[in-house]
Amino acid sequence: MARQLRVEFENALYHITSRGNQRDKIFYDVSDRERFLEILTRTKERYGFLLHAYVLMDNHYHLLMETPRANLSQIMQNINTSYTVYVNRKYQRSGHLLQGRFKGIIVDKDRYLVALSRYIHLNPVRVKLVKRPNEYPWTSYRAFIDQRAESSLVDTGETLSYFSKHRDRAVRGYREFVEGDGGGEENPLAKIEAGILLGEGAFKAKVLRRIERTKVDEEISQAKRLQKRVSIDAVIKACQLFYGKNRKGLVERG
Repeated sequence: MARQLRVEFENALYHITSRGNQRDKIFYDVSDRERFLEILTRTKERYGFLLHAYVLMDNHYHLLMETPRANLSQIMQNINTSYTVYVNRKYQRSGHLLQGRFKGIIVDKDRYLVALSRYIHLNPVRVKLVKRPNEYPWTSYRAFIDQRAESSLVDTGETLSYFSKHRDRAVRGYREFVEGDGGGEENPLAKIEAGILLGEGAFKAKVLRRIERTKVDEEISQAKRLQKRVSIDAVIKACQLFYGKNRKGLVERG
């Protein structure tokens, strides 16, 4: 099986998912979820990432994570290895708990931070575990809407700032955005390209340039798929926006 391409750079935002092997459960009771959150907190303190949203389902989890230090692989290895060791010891089992490596989608934060936050928090509603997102205890949603549930694990400030500079107004706006009827079913992940990228224009051009500078293993196909889907003209137009230059200035050598 081809490995997923990892594009890592400082302050990158990722939508992370990891599933149980053969889609089996990875959380069996409340204490398992509590331990996973403890591991997440400890790993955050060690590696310095930002966690913008999370949800723990029975057989998988979602994280919306930003990496100021460009250390995604280290972070995820620590989280998944620590949790697998815990589960195997507790339930006297052996072997893989999770299905392969984690899936990490690199995301244009300016365009998709808020939409992905809503998507993650509505996951339990979408599969009919609860009717309202605040009824499900294993997400970061309550940290956004209830000051009593605030925690150092979840970084709510940037997401809420999209709605207002004043926290009370921001909370009301965010809650209406998540729970209201206007767009609650939108799936931003439907726009993922080549299984690794959620973004357009200048952001896509930026990621492509980083891929081109990276020595990519031949078995990794995502880079080739992504590059094939973007025409030269599209890349030039995106670079024009990014660098503020005209086409002639970009394509002609000095």
